This record gives sequence, C-alpha cells and structure tokens, in this order.
Amino acid sequence: MRRRLASSVASYHESQQKLKTTTSAAAALSTSSASAASAAHARAVSAQSGRSLQQKFYENRILDRYTAQEPKKVTLRQLVLFGRQLTEDKLVASANYVRSELPVRLAHRISDFQFLPYIAGTNPHLKMVYDLYWRAFDEFRKFAPVKTLDDNRRFCDNVKKNLLEHSQVIPQLGMGVAECADLVAPDEIDRFMNQMLISRISRRTLAEQHIRLSEQYDDDLRAHLGLTATEGYAQMASAPRGFATQRIGIVRADCSVAQIVNECAMHAAGLYEDAHHLPPGTAPQVIVEGHTDATFMCIPAHFSYIVHELLKNAMSHVMQRYAARLESDAAALATAAGGGAAAFGGEPLFPPIRVTVCSSHSDIVVRVSDQGGGINPDVLPYIWSFTHPLKAKRLHNFHAVQRMEARMGEADAVPPLVSLGFGLPMSNVYAKYWGGSVNVHSLPGYGVDAYVQLPRLGNVVENISARRPQMAAGA
Repeated sequence: MRRRLASSVASYHESQQKLKTTTSAAAALSTSSASAASAAHARAVSAQSGRSLQQKFYENRILDRYTAQEPKKVTLRQLVLFGRQLTEDKLVASANYVRSELPVRLAHRISDFQFLPYIAGTNPHLKMVYDLYWRAFDEFRKFAPVKTLDDNRRFCDNVKKNLLEHSQVIPQLGMGVAECADLVAPDEIDRFMNQMLISRISRRTLAEQHIRLSEQYDDDLRAHLGLTATEGYAQMASAPRGFATQRIGIVRADCSVAQIVNECAMHAAGLYEDAHHLPPGTAPQVIVEGHTDATFMCIPAHFSYIVHELLKNAMSHVMQRYAARLESDAAALATAAGGGAAAFGGEPLFPPIRVTVCSSHSDIVVRVSDQGGGINPDVLPYIWSFTHPLKAKRLHNFHAVQRMEARMGEADAVPPLVSLGFGLPMSNVYAKYWGGSVNVHSLPGYGVDAYVQLPRLGNVVENISARRPQMAAGA
C-alpha cells in the first residue's frame, strides 16, 4: 500500500514536470506548423493571383447584398414556442429561415476579414477560416428553397457537413490571432475575436436547433407511421394531415442549475485526478448551496461550458496551492484510494469549492468560490484578452488541437495541464450571447470569486451585431 501511495505522490510531481515539457513541445510544434502553413499559404496566394479583377468585383457585389441586411434575431423562448406544435409546414419554414439567415450572418464576418490590416489578413490560419466562411456562404445562398421533408433532409445533411468542417475554426482563429498579437492593436483584435466567436455561436445555435427539431420530428413521424428504424424515408415523404409533434430541440425550458453544476464538477474532478495520477476522491470537493432547486431556460451545452471552465480554473489553482499536502500525508491518499474522502490532519486534503446559486424572477446568478490564492496581479487585467503577450503564448498550444466546438466533453481531448488561454474569454462570450455576463473578483492571498449571471426566462434576444469592428495596425 505504501509503495502505491508513494507512486501516486511521485506521479503527481511527474505530471507537474510534464506540463513544462508539453508546453515546450507545443511551442516547437508551433514553429514547425507555422512554417508549413506559411509555405502552403504562399502557394495559395500564387494560385489565386490569376483571378480577374472582374471576378473579385463580382464576389464583393454579391457579399454587399447580404451585408446590407440585418440578422433576424431570436430569443430562447421563441425557439421553444416554435417547436411545441411542430408541423411539416413549420419545419419547412424553419429550414428556410436558417437557409436565408446563415449567409447573412456569414457575410458580415467575411466582411470583417476583408477589413483586417493587410499583414493580419495574409496570415495562413486566418485565411483558412476566411475560405471556410466564403465556401459556406456560397453554398447556403445557392441552396434551393426547401419545400418538402425530403428537401429538408438534404438541407440538414448540408448543414451537418458544414458544422463538421467548421469545427476547426476555433483552433485556426486561436493560432492566427496568436501570430498577429504583435502586429495588430490588442484591443482591436480582441474585438474582432469576440465578434467572430459570438457570431459563430449564433450560427451554430440556429443550425443545431433546426437539425435537432428535424431529427425529433422524423423520429416521431416514423413512430406514428409504425415504421422501423431500419426503414428508409420513402414512406416519409410527407406527413399525414394534422400530424404534429411537441419538441423544443436543443433548448431546455427547465434546466436544473444544481444538476449541471454537479455534472461539471464530477467531470472536472476526473480530469485532474487522471492528469495527476491521483485516486478518485482526491480533487477538491464541490459544494452546491443556495437556491439548489432553481431552474431556468437555457441551452445546456452553453451553460455547461461556462460552469465547467470556472470549476476547472478553481480546481487547478486549489490543487497547485495545496500540492505539498500530497507529500506530507500519505494516509490521506490511502483513504481516498479506499473510496473515502482524502483528508489532511482530520480535514479535507483540499479546501472545498463552494458554488452558490441565486435565483430571482428574471435572473440566475452562480458564484464559484475557491481558496486557490487568487490571481496573479500581473495577469488579472488581461484575463479576458485573447492577444495580450501573456495569453498569446498559450494560444500557440492550439497547434496540438485539430478540432474544437467549445463544449464540456471536449476537455478530454486537451490535457488539463496544458492551458490554451481560451476558456475564460470564451465563457464570457457564451454568457454575453444570451445577455448575461461572467465576472471575476480576485482576493489576493486567499482565492477567487467568479460570478455568472444569465437571464432566467429566455426572453432576451441574441446579442449579436452586424457592425464591423474597425481595426488598426499595432505599433
């Protein structure tokens, strides 16, 4: 038993050393990948230089027609009410709304790329995102109006294909802005990045909502017609007269805050225990208090990402601050290995993380409080930035990430000991999209209180803007 405990302690310190090694390797990979990407970009520029001025003028004339339109914004409540009496006609109308709305939202972001300073616009990673957006814009604007269920299924297949292709957008944006950090004013490129990400969330929300409604409608129609799961769509070309279903897609009208927090806590604890080779039950305990029966209307995947990132940050700092306890009390690990709670001198091995839930008529507020020692004062002013030198170095770690959709489950693919400098700013983007916010208060020498505020009733319209953020070259 003592040998196994000693091995756990040794593994913990070995994992700390691996963090430095992994970061160095990521930096080396960054240099190699950047060189290859630059060469590929040079070939692409050479190939495109032959395009006629008339062709470029024609493309921008097309784009201008869409950038002249404002996005048609929605609320969560509208999404829920739309699906509660879902008929074939309403599903077709939903498809045509998404079909006409996606190119408008893409066009505004494509325009943002065209107004980047030249040195940033030629970055190979940003150019790759631009090309992805332009291809998707061209496909959606040319897609024929949806008139039947079969048309809708083909449209959903096209949307799914684009969602998969665009899962590489976040890593490419991360690497692109990291390489442009010294070339463009930080405030300007942060605004650009926030616009890109919040618009991306809005497009994926519309796309994923329609896909889920379509899948749920087909499942209910198949059951209504008595068809098996293996039978094709030949007998489902249209729905019987009067057929309707009750579905709300990816939205939850009564999402339990405490349930989401507990699920995120279990997942985050498992990540850090695995990364440090520690027994289950060793990670800091998460205590949920306050209005633990509170519910609200949300998209669970969005809320889970925010809570998970805050709990990951809290656990990381607490475990680092109290790491010495792992050396001095092997009995604590023995208790944890046996299925009990790890303890230090009769107390928990790590101080708990407290999550307080407050529910009012219009808002949900969640506070995550830890005793991890607070945030370094040199870092605190830049925690929301993507491009400050302290953060840009971490964004280079995206070279080791092929795809990312900013969902809680993806944390398994990125070692928690490798920081991307992305989680906290992205959490704030998610909250802002639905009219909320994330705020952090550091108590030097003690810990951090992080606050998430979100509208409770789902009646706040999407916080997206068609306005182009003006960018200026940095010194």
